[in-house]
Amino acid sequence: MSTRQHHYRFAHVIFRSIALRNAAELLAAPVDELTAATADMWVGVGARLPEEERLPADGLALSHVRLGAGSGLLVCLPPALYPPEAHFALVPGPDVPGEPRYFVLEESFDVLARTRTTVLGGWTEDSHLNLGPGSIVAADAFVAAVAARLS
Repeated sequence: MSTRQHHYRFAHVIFRSIALRNAAELLAAPVDELTAATADMWVGVGARLPEEERLPADGLALSHVRLGAGSGLLVCLPPALYPPEAHFALVPGPDVPGEPRYFVLEESFDVLARTRTTVLGGWTEDSHLNLGPGSIVAADAFVAAVAARLS
């Protein structure tokens, strides 16, 4: 099986684009309103795909997190199954220095060990960065990996 377009387009294209342009607004929004709007966005992404490619928003959740002395927005995505679907996305707030400004924990596969693994990915306005091995698939481990990368 290959990457599911609904999952990929949401995390790596649509939400990324919004996050890179509007990080301050996203972090200022109440989490419950932002979660509802993001769920609607997930449904909207699926609406552009054939019905058999649409995925439920099960597991989609947002929360504000600490990143060192600053803040960030953590997005828990529906379960990632295939490379390079994202388990999580994180948008550092304007009070956090450093690059990149959008991070994902991507599902991956180690061909030598023949095991599933993760990769820490980052996005700038125009490019995707492979930032090396990712954390375990746990929100706190991902946030810690991003905080370490930005410090």
